[in-house]
Amino acid sequence: MGMKYHRNFYNFEIPYKNGALLYNIVNRNFVFLNKEYYYLYQHLDLLEKDENKHILNEFMDAEFILDNSVDERNAYLRNFYFSRWFSQKLLFTIVPTTACNFRCPYCFEQGIKFISMNTNIVKKSMEFIEERIKTFKPEDVSISFYGGEPLLALDKIVEFGMFFKRLGHIYNFKMNADVVTNGYLLSKEVALELYNKARVRSAQITLDGPEEVHDARRFLSGGKPTFQRIYNNVKEVLMTGIEFVIRVRVNVDKTNIGHLEDLLAILSELPERDNKLEVYFSPVTGESDKLQRHPDSTLFSEEEFGKVYVDKILPLLYKYDFDYERYPDLSYVFCGGITPYHYIIDSDGSIKKCYDLVGRKEESIGDVYNYRDDDKRVLKWELFEPLGDECFNCKFLPICGGGCPYKKMKSGKNVCEPWRYVLKDLLIKIYELKTSEEKRDEKTATGNNI
Repeated sequence: MGMKYHRNFYNFEIPYKNGALLYNIVNRNFVFLNKEYYYLYQHLDLLEKDENKHILNEFMDAEFILDNSVDERNAYLRNFYFSRWFSQKLLFTIVPTTACNFRCPYCFEQGIKFISMNTNIVKKSMEFIEERIKTFKPEDVSISFYGGEPLLALDKIVEFGMFFKRLGHIYNFKMNADVVTNGYLLSKEVALELYNKARVRSAQITLDGPEEVHDARRFLSGGKPTFQRIYNNVKEVLMTGIEFVIRVRVNVDKTNIGHLEDLLAILSELPERDNKLEVYFSPVTGESDKLQRHPDSTLFSEEEFGKVYVDKILPLLYKYDFDYERYPDLSYVFCGGITPYHYIIDSDGSIKKCYDLVGRKEESIGDVYNYRDDDKRVLKWELFEPLGDECFNCKFLPICGGGCPYKKMKSGKNVCEPWRYVLKDLLIKIYELKTSEEKRDEKTATGNNI
């Protein structure tokens, strides 16, 4: 009889000390195998022996080893296409205005026309939204307010928020809402209004470094600084007592990477930050062909950013007691733009498929006055095939989902996520930090008991 089991295709094995680190990219199980377990993992014929069946069961419970009747690769593809075409969740991104009070030099929205939703566009947008909800009958509806700077149109956000609350009662769906803002106008009073009237439960704001560094990159349209105002807003919102999460995004390039520790040190001093303050880092993006033509660019390539994240950012998150144990998310569908379930409603009433296209009318796929599911502009996105032959055979597919469709449409090439280049280094770093943390906690506990 042949072997009845196989190692999961989506396992990552990293020889480490006298054993190995074993990680599964789909279920995110992560363990250290001692020498004995690693040897048995490598020799499945030995695991099938009666005396080792209990160890085999441990591996199977964690799905590191599978029965041969299981095809994990086709199972992922089944879930990929099921998630793409049969979602029970609808997502609406609403852009109440493309106007902005900042003039950040790296902003992708440079050059777009400032437009705010008028009364008629708000009305037609609401009619479009209700029609979509009637059509899809979702169990969950997510709303994100985006811009421009959406808080310049706070009244529109509140109006939409109250509208969604009414629809939730009529059509029996759960709703959650968030806002993507530069943070300058997110005062305590504004946060409370968003929370109470529009059911907004989180805000993404941006800080690009300590005061001097941030203010050189993110300043008001007249050139005035913004750091202190944003920082004080975050502090006051955290102290309101409401369950409102602030997600601090840090845009990273080669000019501010050396100042991230100063920023984390400042953020670590904020009160009431447990479970209500998150920090994450994202590379300032640019076209990959430009990076190749200009090797002295201040931008990081995907591979460079992955290395910076592991070598510099992770240890700083650990040092300042922020969540460092973050594994790549499972990504059945990388982008809602290739599904029928995500609509970006721009401030002029046009509908987009990608955040990078906000404010660019020529990239519309329709509008709230006349939207057709069979429009060729819609089908260009919703029938786009994000997975090439190389993707089907890639162990990283479950955390990539084929990557950014818009970039692939433009270049004709797959654009791999940074994880591809650094996953093994990331896992080793997380394991070592986690081990260090456990030792630190043991030492603290021992000290407390004396």
